[in-house]
Amino acid sequence: MSQLHHTTSTGAPDRLLPLWETDIFVGLFRTAFIIAFVVAGTLPPFNPQVRTGVWILLIAATVFTIALFLAFGTGRSIPYQRPIALALDLLLVSSAILLIGPAQQQSLFQVYYLIVLIGAIWFQLVGSLCTAAGALVLFTLVSYVATYPTALGNVASNVLWDQGALFLFLIAVISGFLVRALDRQYQATAQFTHELQLARTVQDTILSTSLPQLPGWQLALRFEPARWVGGDLYEVAKLPNGQYLVCLGDMPGKSAYGLVHLSLIYSQVRGAAFAGLPPAAIANRINQTVYDVLQPYSYAPLFISMLQPDTGKLTFVSCGHHPPVLLRTDNYCQELSSGGIVIGGRRDANYQQRETQIELGDLLICYTDGITELRNRAGEEFGVQRVVQVARSVKAAGGSIEEISDEILRESHKFSSEWDRDDATLILLRRGPSTASQ
Repeated sequence: MSQLHHTTSTGAPDRLLPLWETDIFVGLFRTAFIIAFVVAGTLPPFNPQVRTGVWILLIAATVFTIALFLAFGTGRSIPYQRPIALALDLLLVSSAILLIGPAQQQSLFQVYYLIVLIGAIWFQLVGSLCTAAGALVLFTLVSYVATYPTALGNVASNVLWDQGALFLFLIAVISGFLVRALDRQYQATAQFTHELQLARTVQDTILSTSLPQLPGWQLALRFEPARWVGGDLYEVAKLPNGQYLVCLGDMPGKSAYGLVHLSLIYSQVRGAAFAGLPPAAIANRINQTVYDVLQPYSYAPLFISMLQPDTGKLTFVSCGHHPPVLLRTDNYCQELSSGGIVIGGRRDANYQQRETQIELGDLLICYTDGITELRNRAGEEFGVQRVVQVARSVKAAGGSIEEISDEILRESHKFSSEWDRDDATLILLRRGPSTASQ
């Protein structure tokens, strides 16, 4: 007996640039800046006291950066590391401007813009404005020291009107608002992801992860949801009357929206089946019950069948679902279709059931369009014929039912060039004793 293989092709969305990575990038930038400082140590000496203060600053920044990297390496953080980092970086840039003199100060002034952006990323609008204000205060003091004995008021006026101070504040305001908007968007995305995770938990609870024992039969089931919450519905369950329910559906909507309809249809199918209704009666009851819920934006393709394991008789109804195929021992392929429309397609739909006989060695293949409608680069669909060809090939080689199901999925993945796939569900049922490997 095969157990359910349940795989996921996607993961939860996350920020493109997590905030902790900015600490590393800023630390690397500071390291490069310190190295440039050391290389530039041959510049003509300025005021000895100023030079001494600059070297003390370099040592403090170096120690802080090393401690920061060590903390990250051990999964920790330094208290108030971001305010300290912003203050150190502003002081480093201001010291560099002081050392190189007025001739090159405009080029280094642009580095303030980067620090303001970091302040916005870390502390939003308040952080960017405070960083911009700190940068202007330091730049004014540096300019005053470099041009002494020019009056401080004249220096401040020059910085305000000639050095781009107003533009720096404009950058601070814009970046602060942009980061706040992005943060709100991220919070909304995180909330949506959390809701999808909860929906996925509900789906895993609804769809059974174990298969019933069918003496004298081999059963395999594969389920690959396209996203967090899949839209495919499946059920294989033993009923009180000794028959086995085999049901497969493909709900539109691959999110919490589809899960609502999936849970509704699932509960209706199980309730009617365990009440002893035959497939056609189940389909008619479900259609009448959920028509108003599904319309006008949804529908439910379903295949519902009842198997009598002792005789091999399969009674089924197809409600607009891709018809399963019954691969006979002589390789003849029979499609199981009853001609019904999708659940929710028409209120007065009257579903009719049919019967077929599964003989010893016959293989029933039930599938959703996530397998057969995959396309290659030429636009060709994988199709039912390829599914049957793979099943025949593995079956002829003596492969188990698990190997057949795995090979069908493997070949469909190799065939397809699509990155955004639909949910894929595969149910295989073969009459015959289970092998030891199964």
